[in-house]
Amino acid sequence: MRQAKQVKNTLRGIHRRARRTFVNWFLSYDAEQLLAGLRRLGVAPGDALMVHAAFEPHHGFRGGIGDAIEVFTRAVGPDGHLLMPSLAYHDSLLAYLRRIERFDVRKTPTVMGLMAEFFRRRPGVLRSAHPAHPILVQGPRAQWFVEGHENSAHSCAAGTPFDKLLAVGGKVAFFNVSFAHFTFFHYLEHRVAPHLAFPLYHDVPFDVRVVNAQGETVNIKAFAYAEGMQQRRHFAVLEGWLREKGLIRELRLGASTVLLVDLREVVAAVDAMTQAGKFFYHSNAA
Repeated sequence: MRQAKQVKNTLRGIHRRARRTFVNWFLSYDAEQLLAGLRRLGVAPGDALMVHAAFEPHHGFRGGIGDAIEVFTRAVGPDGHLLMPSLAYHDSLLAYLRRIERFDVRKTPTVMGLMAEFFRRRPGVLRSAHPAHPILVQGPRAQWFVEGHENSAHSCAAGTPFDKLLAVGGKVAFFNVSFAHFTFFHYLEHRVAPHLAFPLYHDVPFDVRVVNAQGETVNIKAFAYAEGMQQRRHFAVLEGWLREKGLIRELRLGASTVLLVDLREVVAAVDAMTQAGKFFYHSNAA
């Protein structure tokens, strides 16, 4: 049994090395090619761009995580803003708020991937002080994006960084991750909530201790999503609707895939879905 496991691990190691070698030789690309690709997708200087990302050697980027972040920073330019989600949990928001003792905006790590965690530690990056959906921002109006997030009991509602991103005509990029990582989805949920036949939120808000950027501990109220919402959500419905309308731009770059959406276009499409009585949930979920 042990020998079989060792053989299997050895074969996996050989496969990973062979794959990496193949990508390095035939499917790699550099920073300038990534920047050019973002330009082709529609990222322009001055944009506010939220990035969801995965960073692995087999994706083919010739550089480190910091180099990749620098490309996205160059893409939006000195007048633009780079944003990333920095959630601290993998499971449901309800389970997280039930167990959390304290959220420290300065120290609590994100589980949104190496790129987001690297970005969180980058000088000049601010983080909003909401335990449910904290957002990282870099740029001249970063303080405006993050301020007051903790005052909203609904973490993706009006006045939050998601609402502000929409207000400035923001875009969202998916770098080697699927559309199902679309954190702005929760803003869309809040938007359609009055039209749903079931409650979106848990009926009672949670009291959460938050340590803000100044090191002060404050108590905030935060609503979690209702029990079973993870099972109800049907991302494929939203993705299919947006692809049908041609609103998801896609680029293959070496061994990487980059997607881009314009949030004003997405919201207009979701409003049209709502008018048609179409929603992105499983109707038979418990």
